Amino acid sequence: MPYMLDLLEAVAFTLAGAVATLITALVTPFRGFLAFAWRMWFWGTVGLLAGTLLPLVVFFPFLLGVGITGAPSGHTDVSTLILTEVILFGPLVLSTLGILLGCLYGWQRAQRRMARLGV
Repeated sequence: MPYMLDLLEAVAFTLAGAVATLITALVTPFRGFLAFAWRMWFWGTVGLLAGTLLPLVVFFPFLLGVGITGAPSGHTDVSTLILTEVILFGPLVLSTLGILLGCLYGWQRAQRRMARLGV
């Protein structure tokens, strides 16, 4: 279920970024925000991809030999519980954090660009 939320988050962010960028490009009063919209969309997407792929790359060696054989032992220790929660919810949390940090970075880059142009 958390991975479906991650997919939904990616789709919603992509649609919101596309709509915001199109509105700023097509509507004359908002044209000054185009530099902000596309940079935030681009860097937010980079953050989303990095935040989604990073946990998969980190956990891949640990999950390589995991299979579903036999019944569970019925005993769950704390480390197994923590690892399970991190594997389930880590990509959702990190992709959200990646979007936020990417948008913040895009905002800062657009501000620097506008300051350089004297706008």
